[in-house]
Amino acid sequence: MRPKTKLQVQVFELSRALPKITAEQKQWALEKCLKHVAFRTKKAISCLDCGHIWTGPSVNKTLLSRLHTSCNCPSCGVKLEIQDSRNKKKLDQRHHIIAIIDVVKEFQVTRFFELNSHHKVGKKACQYLTEVVQHWFVPNGKVTVVARMAAFGYNSGFTGDLEIRPSNVSPNIGYGVDKYNIYADSIYPKVKVLPIYKRNGFTAKIKRTYPYSLFMNILTDSKVETLIKSKQFDLLATRLGSKKHLIDQYWNSIKICIRQKYIIKDAGVWLDYLELLRYFERDLRSPKYTCPKNLHQAHNQLVTKKRLVQKLKEADKMRQQIATAEPIYKLEKEKFFGLRFSDGNLTIKVLESVREFMEEGDTHHHCIFTNKYYKNKYSLCFSAQIKGVSVETIEVNIDSMKIIQSRGMQNKPSKFHDRIIELLNANLPLIKKRMVLKSSKNKISKQQGLASVA
Repeated sequence: MRPKTKLQVQVFELSRALPKITAEQKQWALEKCLKHVAFRTKKAISCLDCGHIWTGPSVNKTLLSRLHTSCNCPSCGVKLEIQDSRNKKKLDQRHHIIAIIDVVKEFQVTRFFELNSHHKVGKKACQYLTEVVQHWFVPNGKVTVVARMAAFGYNSGFTGDLEIRPSNVSPNIGYGVDKYNIYADSIYPKVKVLPIYKRNGFTAKIKRTYPYSLFMNILTDSKVETLIKSKQFDLLATRLGSKKHLIDQYWNSIKICIRQKYIIKDAGVWLDYLELLRYFERDLRSPKYTCPKNLHQAHNQLVTKKRLVQKLKEADKMRQQIATAEPIYKLEKEKFFGLRFSDGNLTIKVLESVREFMEEGDTHHHCIFTNKYYKNKYSLCFSAQIKGVSVETIEVNIDSMKIIQSRGMQNKPSKFHDRIIELLNANLPLIKKRMVLKSSKNKISKQQGLASVA
């Protein structure tokens, strides 16, 4: 896009005059921002940086080799992370974004470079640094974007020339400046910032954030300034990310941590921990709770406690469910109660209560209770037991008098499956007989009732 306004013309001219990345910055990017790997096979170790190959403790041959997870290349001297490999010959490290923060005249500038590195066994690594995006800020909050085209987002790479790009913030991700609000995997430690940003606490120690979001909020969001100055950098990343509302919700607890000089190193776990504290109605303004000595241990204890509470609630809900369903089940299936078929140590008995459905489901980890089989008027369920221990649960359709299914642990058949099916098939007439007897009794009672009326 051609520059249209005076500001865009000025920025574009300054952008074209920017110096190339220095040798020192490039060296830092190659040394500190990439993984340095050596492939180890049965015969040798290969440095993927310089291509040198030498003999060393081979893979899976000695205990010593398994203990060695890093080494120094005898040729280039780089410390390498050892990866055991049989057939792997290549390694690609792509789309690593580094940021250089600088001042140009009255502008605060963030320059983003895409670092790609291609490695092959026996060859020197090919590495490329390409400038892809520039953010030009003025302290009044205006930003001008100079960038290459990112048609499908920066993860797909950039193409074209550095040009003025649309800088209007759009609610639709992928349009406007959102496309160029990119995450910096690494920030060059030697930064230069305008005095106004320095006044509000900007420091090179800030990590894990989007520089665009940081510069857009550091002058307008007092909470961002507070988090920077109190060195709560992990909470800062949360404030500038998608969970901004949680910082507002727990701001009083955060202030307690700041006063206690308690640095939150894992904001995600700490915020989850506060959610658990709120669930158990703990005092969120007490340092005793908000500043645990061992955050992960305190978090895990509350998770375990909450699971227990939920299990008790579920058990209470099940009891209520059983109490409601029991009389209905008894009314519909009472005529089958007492049915029991035996074949040596194998016994098949009808389930005579809703609680027995729950016990069968818990024993075999299937859905006979959760899917409420006891409510199906055409289903009659049995428990097949060996020496009193349930091995399978059987469902019979009393309308068609056929076995629908017979399932054991995790819906799989047990080793007694064929024997169970054979025994139940042999006794299906007894089930049908119960139905006939019941219908005959109902007929007789109706006739007696009519006679007494006459």
